[in-house]
Amino acid sequence: MTAGQPQPLQTYQELVNRLYQQSNYDFVGVALQAPVSPHLTRWLFVAGNQNERFRRIVLRRGIGIAGLVLRTGAPFWHNDILALDLSDRLYSPIARAENLQAVVAVPINDGPLHTVSGVLLAGYRSGHHRVCEADADKLSQSLA
Repeated sequence: MTAGQPQPLQTYQELVNRLYQQSNYDFVGVALQAPVSPHLTRWLFVAGNQNERFRRIVLRRGIGIAGLVLRTGAPFWHNDILALDLSDRLYSPIARAENLQAVVAVPINDGPLHTVSGVLLAGYRSGHHRVCEADADKLSQSLA
């Protein structure tokens, strides 16, 4: 799978399943931006989910970790995401819905201009696990 080309939707579910099964992440998900206006971004492919609330989440560019990754096109991670409240720009609805403590997210780039079309996010529910730049690199490499 190359980050420079759009991927079949089936491939994203396979990626999520593979990362979930081959790593110790408690949750792995892909949110994709709709190709037509109003370009809503939703969590479409997940593994390790505790409930179905992720289906109702619509990401906003620049809000939350996934929204920040969509806007900047840069990886991001946080090790105490649930400590943030609704007024914080890094508030993350997916972390609340899935009770994730530590999360890492990387952009999914498509097309020749490497436009950010989605986010690959992985996280831990336990406070015993920490995420770092190495986790972001690992997720980015899984998209290559």
